[in-house]
Amino acid sequence: MQTLSPSADRIGAALKALRQTHAQDGGEDRLALGVKCLHVLIAQLAEEGVPQQELQPLVELEAFLRELKEQSEGKIAANRRKGRPPSEVLLARASAVIDLLIKAAHENRAAQAVMRLLMAAGVPPPQQGGDARGWRRLLEWRTELQHGLVSAEAQHEYQDFTHELDAIPAGERVKRVVDEQLWDRRRRPR
Repeated sequence: MQTLSPSADRIGAALKALRQTHAQDGGEDRLALGVKCLHVLIAQLAEEGVPQQELQPLVELEAFLRELKEQSEGKIAANRRKGRPPSEVLLARASAVIDLLIKAAHENRAAQAVMRLLMAAGVPPPQQGGDARGWRRLLEWRTELQHGLVSAEAQHEYQDFTHELDAIPAGERVKRVVDEQLWDRRRRPR
């Protein structure tokens, strides 16, 4: 039987512990496990005295894998709502944009323009409403908002977002709302 060096023994034990922990957590994300294992390997080799210059390819690989992991998580987060009905908060923000477009003399097609923006972002029209056209259902929801027939949270969001829009200089409002998709809370500057 071949015996391993103490460093190989420690690396093997650390990797085994990671695999076991990963298996208990659900074990579905192989990329995350790979990043963790590579990190353990780099740390152990550095502790054993391997020069940083020789570890650099592994460090770069770890950074690349982390970036891939973050990108895949970002895509999942961006698509998690795709096809699901919009929330009342989102509909409240969309209603505020419709009101802004109407005030800016774009009333003929305000709801249609907003619905196109929502659809481009993967947001379907509201489910409730008697009309097959999504923009009509959006207008119906806006009417319910105006009559206080939606949740208090949606009403507060409408008020807050309307104040945010009013704070934008008048000459820039419409362009910024359409170009920057301010109605989308995920795009808020952090």
